[in-house]
Amino acid sequence: VTPDGLLDLPAYSQLLERKPKLVAFTHMSNVLGTINPAKKIIQMARQTGAVTLVDGAQSAPHIPVDVVDLNADFFVFSAHKMCGPTGIGALYGRLNLLEAMPPYMGGGDMIKSVHLRSFRPNDLPHKFEAGTPAIAEAIGFGAAVDYLTDLGMDTVAKHERQIITYALKRLTETPGVTIFGPDAVLKGGVASFTVEGIHPHDVAQILDHEGVAVRAGHHCAQPLHEKFDIIATTRASFYLYNTFEDVDRLIKGIHRVKEIFG
Repeated sequence: VTPDGLLDLPAYSQLLERKPKLVAFTHMSNVLGTINPAKKIIQMARQTGAVTLVDGAQSAPHIPVDVVDLNADFFVFSAHKMCGPTGIGALYGRLNLLEAMPPYMGGGDMIKSVHLRSFRPNDLPHKFEAGTPAIAEAIGFGAAVDYLTDLGMDTVAKHERQIITYALKRLTETPGVTIFGPDAVLKGGVASFTVEGIHPHDVAQILDHEGVAVRAGHHCAQPLHEKFDIIATTRASFYLYNTFEDVDRLIKGIHRVKEIFG
């Protein structure tokens, strides 16, 4: 990762010289908000014969995604980040790869026929869905997808771009605040920051008292924080329901944090 939070493509190119079997990467960083050049990354990987897996948990809810255009072998995302229920997600995969993969779990409906010394797995996707599925969660997931489809992902992305642009401007104008990640044009609606001299968990606690919900910690990305020589960040995440007034309230809350610890 470069100092401005972008994926280091020359370093990635050097890693590809090791001829990896699988290249797995995040489409959009949940810490920096960086939208990685997925199509380019996949193209470079395929030139070495590697299979590609894109983690779209952060991108699918926020920007238009065309898995066919990306040319990814696998694309995964979860429901809970896109207005859906917890505990369920989706895996897109190329048919030939999915057919070649053995089932990883045994149970009802994933087997077409059973004999004493052998079995025949069911057709896709059933061979990967053993036992009783999360029916209610699947219905909720579908409703969330329908909702976002009706809104239009271009509309969602445009709104987020306006909000994050304003948020980065206000945060930059706030003394003592350091923002991590690229400019708004290269990122989604995520702003991770630190406040000079104040632990990110303390920042989050005071903001919570001020009615502003943020996340503090290393956000399941401790090596990334080590890269920037910090122990944690406070992360403000914006979505289709956030407003400019929400950003103003965040900034007001940060000033309150500084007053308390000043």
